[in-house]
Amino acid sequence: MSSQLRTRHLGNPHNVGGDIKLDIRSDSTVSSSSFNYAKYGKKKRIKRRRRFSLYVVFIVASLSCLVYFLAVAFVRLGSNGGHSKSSASKFSQQQKKQRPANPTSHALGPHPVLPKKNKDIAKTPQTVNLNNLGDSIASKKAYSQMKNHETYDVKNANYGDLEYEPLQQVFQRKIDDDESAAFDPQSIAPETKERSKLLAGITQNIQGNFYPQYVLSDGGMPKKQEVKNASYNKLLHYYDDDNVEVLKTANDDETAEPRACRSAEFENFYFPNCNDFHEIDLGRPYDDPVEMLKPRPENQLANVRYLSHGYYRDVWIVEDNPWIWPSRYSKENENKPREALGVLNEKDTAEMVKKAYRTMVLKTLRSIHKMDIESFKEVQNEAVIMERMTKSPRIMNLYGHCGFSVSAELVPIEFEERVIYGEGYATVEEVAERNKNGLRPYNNFTAEEKLGFALEMAESIADLHGFEDGVIVHDDVQLCQWMTTADGKLKLGDFNRATIMQWDEIKGGYCKFNNGMAYGNYRAPEEFDAINLDEKIDTFSFCNNIYALITGLWNFYDTDDDEKVHEKLIDGKLAFVDPRWKDRSYEEGKLVELLPKCWAYDPDKRISIFDAVKFLRQAVQDKPKKS
Repeated sequence: MSSQLRTRHLGNPHNVGGDIKLDIRSDSTVSSSSFNYAKYGKKKRIKRRRRFSLYVVFIVASLSCLVYFLAVAFVRLGSNGGHSKSSASKFSQQQKKQRPANPTSHALGPHPVLPKKNKDIAKTPQTVNLNNLGDSIASKKAYSQMKNHETYDVKNANYGDLEYEPLQQVFQRKIDDDESAAFDPQSIAPETKERSKLLAGITQNIQGNFYPQYVLSDGGMPKKQEVKNASYNKLLHYYDDDNVEVLKTANDDETAEPRACRSAEFENFYFPNCNDFHEIDLGRPYDDPVEMLKPRPENQLANVRYLSHGYYRDVWIVEDNPWIWPSRYSKENENKPREALGVLNEKDTAEMVKKAYRTMVLKTLRSIHKMDIESFKEVQNEAVIMERMTKSPRIMNLYGHCGFSVSAELVPIEFEERVIYGEGYATVEEVAERNKNGLRPYNNFTAEEKLGFALEMAESIADLHGFEDGVIVHDDVQLCQWMTTADGKLKLGDFNRATIMQWDEIKGGYCKFNNGMAYGNYRAPEEFDAINLDEKIDTFSFCNNIYALITGLWNFYDTDDDEKVHEKLIDGKLAFVDPRWKDRSYEEGKLVELLPKCWAYDPDKRISIFDAVKFLRQAVQDKPKKS
């Protein structure tokens, strides 16, 4: 049985059609090459048929291409002459017959007489003066001030006579930073007469100082009692306005009492200048290292280099080339600091101080973040706030904004590095050992400098909280947000987390807000609840800066675990303040006296930033004179 050839038919028992007849001898002496193909024949025959099919496909494809090209050629030939030319001439003759004799008449009315074409127009570049188009009123008033900078004429074969302007001056919307033009925080505090009217719920249609009154569609004024007692749905329909957000609950987030929160008008004052950004070349820092060694051409306007990054954005340095500032460049070395600045990178910082007059900062969104609407609004919010605050000498000047980027003045010295020693952390035992024979702060500031810096920081926050068009909450107060100018003045920046508070149309006063989850170890206790926040969160964080100024360490210096710090703050625990600081000096004693006023757990019992400014100014004024 094993020697006989047995066959198994797959599918059709009669072995017809496409069935395959297989050799399945039990002794496996027949190789697989002896398989029989019932329908398709031997392998050689199959290969010949496949080759023939490929030839047929190739010939058909070639003929199709040939027909296509002949058709295209025929159409083009017909459009230029031959039969189509006669058709076109007939059509034009019919058109001439139908055209009226009078060129100014037409079936649908007078036919416009077009001017003759001027051949020179195409050769001569047409220019349009767009100076100040879309600028704010404040910017237009200051336009003459923007043009008083130094210019330089470049004469060469490539460019001809061109007048170049320094980059940062082109960007800048600047109002004089003298004391008379700056805000006095005490004069714009909520306790003033105008603010009292607002807090009492009285709205007046005075442009620039008050929220506008809104008139009903029938021309009448809304009745206050009807609005006050209206339900959520009625308010939702009553305030059919994108700038008004109707909420179901009151500021306590518990009382079912709807409120209508109106955004400040200036929140939409948006003035991008993208063309100026497109002129900045960011490709150079990523060039080949060999190419980087080659000097730039002399007519290059600016040099760009990468500086550092924060959580959200990369920071670039944009320097005007020296030939744009010929008179100041020759005296540039005079700007170099003559003593140590107390920062980590002394050399690079001293170089930036020297070149600050011809340098600006460019901030771009880091690639790890999405270019979505949320990120765009954060950057736009910062640009709007900085544009409004250019008249304050305590806020960094904005030079421009486009998309996810902003440019601003260079304030070269890191204030945090001067305040905090190293990482700012130490064990309790280390601090006790250091101070056993008397208090020794970890920074090198004098007591007088500490009081002065505290006042400068408080005044810059007061510029935001007391802005005449609406309260601005910085929402991220910490030491790294202040930078020091070459002449030692502090300037506040970085407003991407800032909040422009809304006005309560029902009760008057400002609507509280939610800023999302709180991170880090510098937050106010109520921020961990993330609801019903106001400007007092800045006051709490401000006194964290005061603590760092006094000691040279972070407020909770014994741990870098943020979660432990969060638990302490939620439980009402504060940083340890050695009582000996009260008696070490008059200035430090005053700063210690201010801490519990700012650190009050209940925001309603916490002092305002205006109270802090008043306290610190009084401390400076009452300082005992040295005998």
